[in-house]
Amino acid sequence: MPVLSENLEQSLHRALAIAGASHHEYATLEHLLLALIDDPEAAVILRKCNVDLEKLRRDLVTYIESELAKFEPDSSENSRPSAGLERLIQRAVTHVRSVGREEVTVANVLVAIFAEREQAATLLEEQGMTRYDATLYVSHGIGKAERLSRRRGAVAPAVSVQPSGLVAKVLLLNDDYTPMEFVVHVLERIFDKDHETATRIMLEIHNEGVGVCGIYPYDAADAKVAEVLDLAHEHQHPLQSVLEPSASI
Repeated sequence: MPVLSENLEQSLHRALAIAGASHHEYATLEHLLLALIDDPEAAVILRKCNVDLEKLRRDLVTYIESELAKFEPDSSENSRPSAGLERLIQRAVTHVRSVGREEVTVANVLVAIFAEREQAATLLEEQGMTRYDATLYVSHGIGKAERLSRRRGAVAPAVSVQPSGLVAKVLLLNDDYTPMEFVVHVLERIFDKDHETATRIMLEIHNEGVGVCGIYPYDAADAKVAEVLDLAHEHQHPLQSVLEPSASI
């Protein structure tokens, strides 16, 4: 059974303390997101997704003080996790267990927030952050600004001169959020693999962290990388493809 990371445990305690200080009976996703702003790991992810942390803090405090204050306050300071908060943690635990990890992190929780459709997710989306942004950074360290500014398909060092015969391997990289079925679909659709071969390569990617889809002339390989990235973005999966230039043929 996966365990909660130390950072996540501390953030949950801060969320309960925030709720308790306001005599709220339950700590909600909004209390947790407010607590996550002060977590170093979560703060980096949010900034890389172009979230203004101070604006988010103000918006959360306003929501907590205005909307949650409508409920009858509890007389004690011992707040309990709300059903939504418990569901969020269980969702993150289930995901981590499904991909064979042993620790639930604040990153897993931030991604899971988008599935709950609570005000916490709405406030992030109002700043332009999506689940795709979160999974792309968590999986590959690619921030939103970097994704938007880099050249389409430029995922390998640029080759200023491409001599005739230069070829490149096209690789797919593993992550914890792209469904295996989608990887198989990409291999069949873009790389013309039969189902058995696509499944074998998908398992190689899953087990080894990277898999070779084929070797092509450089321009064709670059085009396939761009096609993978476009299709993954269309379906909001963080699947990444890269080139590995090889010697001329």
